[in-house]
Amino acid sequence: MPRFSDLSRSTRTALVLLLALALAGAGWMAWTKRRSAHVSDPILDSPALALEALQAKVLYFNGPARPWLLRQRADLLTAESLDENSDRARAMTQAVQSSTLFRQLDRKYRFDALLLVGDPSQYKPLLDKLIETHDWTLRYADHTSLVFRRDAAKAWDLADFDQQVRKRIAGKAPEVRATVLALTAVRVAAAGFPKPARQLLDEASGLAPRLPEVANACAVYDLARGQFREASVQVERALSSDPDFLPAMATKAQLLYGTKRYSEAYDLSRKVIARLPQDPVLLFYHAKIAHEAHAYEVEIATMEKLIALADQEGQPLGGYRLYLGQAYASTGDAKRSIESFMLALDDPDLPDDQRSFARENIVRIKKRTGQ
Repeated sequence: MPRFSDLSRSTRTALVLLLALALAGAGWMAWTKRRSAHVSDPILDSPALALEALQAKVLYFNGPARPWLLRQRADLLTAESLDENSDRARAMTQAVQSSTLFRQLDRKYRFDALLLVGDPSQYKPLLDKLIETHDWTLRYADHTSLVFRRDAAKAWDLADFDQQVRKRIAGKAPEVRATVLALTAVRVAAAGFPKPARQLLDEASGLAPRLPEVANACAVYDLARGQFREASVQVERALSSDPDFLPAMATKAQLLYGTKRYSEAYDLSRKVIARLPQDPVLLFYHAKIAHEAHAYEVEIATMEKLIALADQEGQPLGGYRLYLGQAYASTGDAKRSIESFMLALDDPDLPDDQRSFARENIVRIKKRTGQ
């Protein structure tokens, strides 16, 4: 049957970049628990810098931003946003995975600023749409957050970083400054600013080249561009400083996957998942590795867990069901495979090439099995 490689180049690129971004720290709310022992500072533990200067009449924010806004900038929240069970609050949490839902919210509320806190892999569908439409302009970036404004005349650049962030960390230890620079680079690269990201990474490397956070961020940057040799050097540098540094372990697993060393990638990915069993991005990444390692039962169980987690949060399920259908087909379970592909087609946000992929598989399986 068609595999991942049969999807369009743009879809494959988006999925690979999603995985690469996840390696910088899947789930920033838990990042501080996984940071290496080499660096510690309160400034790294919250989006305080982003929140201090944030101004907005009508603010859109993603799920991880909400507790910080409640704690530090409740003045930016509406009465409806204060209620986490309100329709508005739930829709805003879900909109990072659905550009259609975001457009509906924007038409209703007319946001003038967007605050995205956490790892870019968590809000990549929305981020891609912001970059594509040019209706929103990046105006602020740091190691925790991105802030976009509608129709801003000037896009973010390194001069803005100097004014907004660099002067605030000038007196910090080199390791802290290097960590801020490296994690900011990951975010601005995801937002479509690769050259400034490279400059930030080079500066971070000059300050603390062996710091795991810095070396791993460089590896993520190289990996997202298909530069496997350079990424390998950086990830081994991170692991030589801290063999248990989880983000670097995940990066190495993706490198092994990218070089088709699937069994090794699967063994390492299992160690990562054992430490973060509920992280949706890493679960998806683990399922893809399991598929290539022919661990189909593990792939199925992982995809079913992902679907359950996404369903609890009201997230789109079509993409996950597509991969589940492929996993069932790999085990010869035609009935469940067709059911999964049919359910994937029910998702209105499923991209056209993935929709065609599902239909082609349904036809092929029915023809082969006589259903």
